[in-house]
Amino acid sequence: MKTIDPSSLEKKLLNYLKTIGVYFNYLLASALIIVALFAIGLFGYDVYLLFIGQTTVEKGILTTLGSLLILWAAIELIDEEIKHLRGGHSALAAFVALAIATLIRKILIVSLSPEKAQEILMYGALVLCLSIAYWLISLTAKSAKTKVI
Repeated sequence: MKTIDPSSLEKKLLNYLKTIGVYFNYLLASALIIVALFAIGLFGYDVYLLFIGQTTVEKGILTTLGSLLILWAAIELIDEEIKHLRGGHSALAAFVALAIATLIRKILIVSLSPEKAQEILMYGALVLCLSIAYWLISLTAKSAKTKVI
């Protein structure tokens, strides 16, 4: 009866999982590029609506700023994914920053409607909580770097 060496099976499984992980990371990087391209398109569409007078100036400027915020977040995620593909660690702070940027965009758009004050307060509380989480993540990352050095 032939037995399988568990250490060689583990090595094969880990190598297989690493290979799949690399492919998924490339898929994620490709998806982020597509998101950035759509964000550029959204920005262009917002500017177009502003210039043809389809929206009010206030709403047009705020939605355009919101589109730029989403584009900035997509660029940040692409940068973090490049660092990860080069062997760095995955950065949770970038994803929290994306959530904050998305909520700020929502606040900018909802703020044009005065009857939605409770909704704005709820989004503001979410931004505060995510900002605290971002600060704690940054603090932890800084302390980990000083311990390594």
